[in-house]
Amino acid sequence: MSTIGLGILSWRGAASLRNALQSYENEGFFSLFDQSLVFLPDPDPPVLAVANNFAITIEQAGKNAGIMDGMEQIAKRLDTDYILLTENDCPLIEPYSEAKRQLQKALSLLQSGQARLARMRHVKQPGEPFSAPEKYNRYFPKTDTISSRLRRFFRPRKAKRLCGTAIYTETDPEKKFPDYIKSAGDGFYLVDAKVMPWSNQSVLIDRKFFLNTIIPYAKSVPFTRGANGFRALEIELNRSRFWTKSGWKIACGPGLLSHQRLEDRGY
Repeated sequence: MSTIGLGILSWRGAASLRNALQSYENEGFFSLFDQSLVFLPDPDPPVLAVANNFAITIEQAGKNAGIMDGMEQIAKRLDTDYILLTENDCPLIEPYSEAKRQLQKALSLLQSGQARLARMRHVKQPGEPFSAPEKYNRYFPKTDTISSRLRRFFRPRKAKRLCGTAIYTETDPEKKFPDYIKSAGDGFYLVDAKVMPWSNQSVLIDRKFFLNTIIPYAKSVPFTRGANGFRALEIELNRSRFWTKSGWKIACGPGLLSHQRLEDRGY
């Protein structure tokens, strides 16, 4: 049987971390994983105090080197076959039974090779900020308009990239964009990487694939800008043909985790 790990990246944000970890503990979420850890780069006392209140492995680093480095460190410190990478402000908003169902379904799609990764951020309650549906509706409104048709005509590449967002807005997204979205059953879809960008937030992925393919490519991209002066992974991947021409499929189900930041950390 394949093993699965949970890795939580937390830089500052004690209140958000407490909220997320408490939601996991309340629903027995940790029991669904073979290993669980929280990675704390440059931890402050409040964050350490929160982490020490939960039965989870704590890993630390002396300095903060950004999101991509933190995700890589988590993948290196876990030794499971698959990992769910998430952040300290991503609470669980579904009960244990639904979490187990979705994790099992997503894992089966990865194991069978039908998908390369699975998004586990909640579709109906993604949290803030999440502007993708608003952008999608400007190009593909429920009732088509002259302005939306003009947008699609003058910006066809952007319109194409937005097709994947249909899973958040359409009742039958696989019928709306059959070339890019296929039903995988049980509320899950397989979405082509051509129309679905990489997301750092709440993704289930093969650990070795992440370390041996995703991370090396992202590091090879010339660094121009990032988050707080560090590589962010989303920027490196989502501007590349490496991602859009990969042919990879992303499994997208109803989702389990939302995004709820409870304090300002300056970014």
